[in-house]
Amino acid sequence: MIKKPNIAIISLTCCEGCQVAILDLGERLLKLTEKVKIGDFAMLEDYPEPENFDIVFVEGTPITSENIRRVKNLRQRTKYLITIGACACLGGIAELKNYQDKDQRLRYVYKNVEGIDNPDIKPVKHYVKVDLEIPGCPINKEEFLDVAKKLVAGVFPKIPQRPVCYECQLKRNECLLQKGQPCLGPVILGGCGAPCPSSNYPCDGCRGPLKGAAINNFNNKLKEIYGFSQREIDLIMQRFGMLNDMYPEPPAIKGNLKVNKLID
Repeated sequence: MIKKPNIAIISLTCCEGCQVAILDLGERLLKLTEKVKIGDFAMLEDYPEPENFDIVFVEGTPITSENIRRVKNLRQRTKYLITIGACACLGGIAELKNYQDKDQRLRYVYKNVEGIDNPDIKPVKHYVKVDLEIPGCPINKEEFLDVAKKLVAGVFPKIPQRPVCYECQLKRNECLLQKGQPCLGPVILGGCGAPCPSSNYPCDGCRGPLKGAAINNFNNKLKEIYGFSQREIDLIMQRFGMLNDMYPEPPAIKGNLKVNKLID
């Protein structure tokens, strides 16, 4: 009998929207589970965890000390660790705090801040080795299914390095940049199917930067050709942690409130 790979789908701090996207596969997810053992997937089962896994998918941001311990422990117990979603791959929406006064934000949200973890937000790869990233907010369920099937078959998948603009062209979408909207499509990794530009909403970078993308050059073009202010660009880049890719040493990380003050 062929041994079925033991997989887990784990959440750290997040909205769990990527797990919902996976569940939305419906019968195709059930067919996949016929070929694997579900070692942990909170939305489907509540059995004790096995000692080791073959594949662990991690969504969410490691914000708390418990999150960090959890992902380090999982890394030691699995052959492959795959991050899924913008929170795990980039830091996600939670990383907005990095560009502000994080202590002030903590006091704004919580009446009693004693004992509450308040670290700088980092993606999972900051803490452990990540074998593959499936970005997005939420992930593209078809991309997840393709990656999962290949891993189960013993084939290590690759995410094609094409920009969102590539998918817009396939769909014959009208270019939003040419319409004067601040779309990040030229420098963002495709694979989502370009749902936002297809709905006349600019790409704001939930899949993170394309490898080798000239982000600083693109930043300058947005100002020179399209007339966007640096403040407008920075606000967009902050949404999923892209600002760290624009600046080698982001002003917020150095403690300079010049960038922190962009969001009031």
